[in-house]
Amino acid sequence: MDALIGNSKVSSDKEIEVKNPVTGEVIDVVPSLSRDDIKRAIEEAYMALDKLANISMARRSKLLLQIAQLIRNSAQELAVLMTKETGRPIRSSKSEIERTAQIFEMASSELRRVFEGRYIPLEEYEFPPGNEKRMAIVTREPVGVVGAITPFNFPAASFAHKVAPALAVGNSVVFKPSSLTPLTQLKLGELVSRVFPSGTLNVVTGDSQIIGDELVMNPKVSLITFTGSVSVGLDLASKAVRQGKRSIMELGGSDAEIILEDADLNKAAKAALIGRYDFAGQFCNATKRLIVRKEIEKGFTAALKEELMKLKMGDPFDEQTDYVPLISKEAKDRLTLLLEDAERNEGEILYLGNVPDKGNYFPPVLLRLTPNTNSKVLTEEVFGPILPMVTVDDDDEAIEVANSSEYGLDASIFTGNFNRAFRIASRLKVGTVILNDTTRLRWDNLPFGGVKKSGIGRESVIDTMIEMTETKVIVYNYS
Repeated sequence: MDALIGNSKVSSDKEIEVKNPVTGEVIDVVPSLSRDDIKRAIEEAYMALDKLANISMARRSKLLLQIAQLIRNSAQELAVLMTKETGRPIRSSKSEIERTAQIFEMASSELRRVFEGRYIPLEEYEFPPGNEKRMAIVTREPVGVVGAITPFNFPAASFAHKVAPALAVGNSVVFKPSSLTPLTQLKLGELVSRVFPSGTLNVVTGDSQIIGDELVMNPKVSLITFTGSVSVGLDLASKAVRQGKRSIMELGGSDAEIILEDADLNKAAKAALIGRYDFAGQFCNATKRLIVRKEIEKGFTAALKEELMKLKMGDPFDEQTDYVPLISKEAKDRLTLLLEDAERNEGEILYLGNVPDKGNYFPPVLLRLTPNTNSKVLTEEVFGPILPMVTVDDDDEAIEVANSSEYGLDASIFTGNFNRAFRIASRLKVGTVILNDTTRLRWDNLPFGGVKKSGIGRESVIDTMIEMTETKVIVYNYS
């Protein structure tokens, strides 16, 4: 597939192979664009701003609904493409395509709320003198060109969360997909280009360093929105600040599931299964640590093992398949090293599943560790199906262990006592706490993001639209 610049398809002599993680076969190639290509994409986006400014808000709202319909019309093709390049089960891919259409619909409906503005009679302020003859209007305006960068794991939804809010408020976009899974996003870019003016959306592929650097350093880009690793995100954010650019960073997580002695163990085990092993744990808000009261360790472990043995592995195009491979051989190699490190740090393997020999499969693993170990599976973000469990004596220790991570995205608490859960939730240093359910939940129009190294700002349809606009105060003296 070709890149998209100014509604024209762009190829390159230098190409990137896109591989199926299940079989390892090359399913397509995409261009590796030059820095000059990226500059041209930014220029196209910059010139498109005037075209967008001439489209009324009511019209933009309707165009977003048209895109949602085009996505639904191409749902089967998009779901198949996503499953091929990510390895996700087809039923999960189908669900994400529908979710993507709904995000565009949300942007359409929220557009009116973003631009409502405020009227303020300034006579209510004593200073400065003369306010009895002044009034103010607070409005919002688009920031300009948005540079968007996404990871491999949610190609359709990530595209929608970056592109739909930007277009809704009148921004143009230069969008970079992950080189591991660019195909779904290139196809979505083609659908958007049928509806919005040329240059409004440009989808570029190639070297991450070249593209990221040009987006950050080019003065015609006003905002960087990034989802991905902490190291890359914080580097981009620091450079963006030095250039006077705004940034939205949705970074990593090491989400803890806290299971107290009065919890429903079967419910907690099912939540842990979904939280850690869905899509082989390749989510930022996957459950990456279990914190369990000592009194129930044996019962909970037995319940989780029982759930693990139910996982069905097989062809991702089979609607019954649960478990999939990692995205790449490099990801598999990293998980191997992390498991070896855990064992060196006295980690005890409680469960080790069987997986096919082909492709990038890594077995589902359940580990027991002590809270004070230096094992990397407790201190780093693990993007794969290794789930470490530590036991604690009381609520204070559970909170201390949960907060010991340098991340603070999500957490979940399992208990039958809401007052107790609320007290613990108020002390957890995270962006979202979910009671008696998995951490693997996200509501597209609620603020999503975290504290510490988990991000900067919050994403939701409405929150992102506000982040992607500038506030302006206009004062009128009517004396």
